[in-house]
Amino acid sequence: MADAFALPDLGEGIEEAEVIGVLVHVGDTVEADQPLIEVETEKANLDVPSPHAGVVEAVLVEVGEVIRVGQPIVSIAATNGASAAPAAPAAEASPPPSDGAGGPPAAPVPSAPAPSQPPPL
Repeated sequence: MADAFALPDLGEGIEEAEVIGVLVHVGDTVEADQPLIEVETEKANLDVPSPHAGVVEAVLVEVGEVIRVGQPIVSIAATNGASAAPAAPAAEASPPPSDGAGGPPAAPVPSAPAPSQPPPL
């Protein structure tokens, strides 16, 4: 099932942006946080990242088009568990190394004492 991804809130009261670049095409496989389009606002040029991994099913905007916050920009079909599978093992993989260390955390090593200053003249 494909999800239509809309232009997110860009902050600072920005309501619309002009599309200055489309970085993906129908059939492209995208990763989470991969830039999908480039937009220009009154304040800056921004890349709009993918919310999740998947395959681009439709690009719903064109270069030069002015789009509003909340307007669909790309339709992305999640690949077989692509959005959830990589995140879960990564989260589970982090604790074992810290648990594997065993024992209390190492005490901080004191730094060398500061050199004494010469007496004032």
